[in-house]
Amino acid sequence: MTQIFISYSRKDIAFVRKLAGDLETAGYDVWWDVSNLRGGDDWVRVIPEAIRASDHFIVVLSSNSVASEWVEKEYTQALHLRRRIIPVMRERTTVPFALNTLNYIDFTTGDYAASLNQLLTTLGYTGEPVVPVTSPSVLPGTLYWIPLFVAGMILLALLSIFRFHPPMTPTATPTLMPSFTPIVIPTHTATTTLSPTASVTPTVTLSPTLTHTETITPSPTRTPSPSATNLPFESLVFCVNSQYANTINVRSGPGTIYAVLGEPLKVGTCLTFMARNEEATWLQIGPVQLNPVLDQYIGGWIFRELLGLGTLGPIDLPAVTLTATSTPSNTPTITPTFTPSETPSPTETQIPTETASPIP
Repeated sequence: MTQIFISYSRKDIAFVRKLAGDLETAGYDVWWDVSNLRGGDDWVRVIPEAIRASDHFIVVLSSNSVASEWVEKEYTQALHLRRRIIPVMRERTTVPFALNTLNYIDFTTGDYAASLNQLLTTLGYTGEPVVPVTSPSVLPGTLYWIPLFVAGMILLALLSIFRFHPPMTPTATPTLMPSFTPIVIPTHTATTTLSPTASVTPTVTLSPTLTHTETITPSPTRTPSPSATNLPFESLVFCVNSQYANTINVRSGPGTIYAVLGEPLKVGTCLTFMARNEEATWLQIGPVQLNPVLDQYIGGWIFRELLGLGTLGPIDLPAVTLTATSTPSNTPTITPTFTPSETPSPTETQIPTETASPIP
């Protein structure tokens, strides 16, 4: 039977007891002082004889054994007798100078079974594993990279939130644009015919007729036509801010009796304005817009409350005075129905005509 001598420090006896037991299970005759020395034995004589009788010499390396003079004497004797020395690294430590040319079996990895099988292979063992090797449930280093991976995912999530959903910062509504001289001031000629007919019944039907004619002849470079009037004015920018609907109507005049101009305007759209009516309740859209798509609304009117300006207070824009003249018209185009607060006479006909021209 192959005999193995184990040299070690008594401070590592728990590890050596397990190692010796597993080697004996594999069929080796293991000599180590706790199990083989008896009372009254002469250590100086018995230990060298045990080393001489051994086929393999295992030295267990640790900070304790490296500092032990007795362990040094034992592996020095094994070197002198030319025994096969197999260092076993119990814990990370420096390898003695006399042994630094020998490959050691590393038992510091935490996988005792794998290290034991490597030692048995070095000894020439070909039997079944003494201690079965089980696949670790956690890969080496998992205790470190799993928290790092989780922290990285959290960091990526935070970065994505700030990238696609930046923090909301208050934005100030522009109040004043630099003054400029308009290129084209459109001239509006509005003809309105109201032909209400009231009966003796409580409901009165008014049939106003609105005829709006607008002539604007700008060149492709937006220079004024011969009939256009150039007037200097201050232009202000306001944005549609209605709390009641998603879109609003732009009127061709300062009132709801005027026809709708262009497509409904979306809430949040910002336009430049050049004038207001005398009561400052309607604002007129200027001839130069920030977005060319808004050119369809040039000269149109928007109720000031729909711009988030409230219903009262001055607005720093020139006022436009509207004068009215009467012209008959028999073609009604807008027919609102409402109930007046006062009872009109049985038959009432009123045909006012209104012509609006801007006055700075």
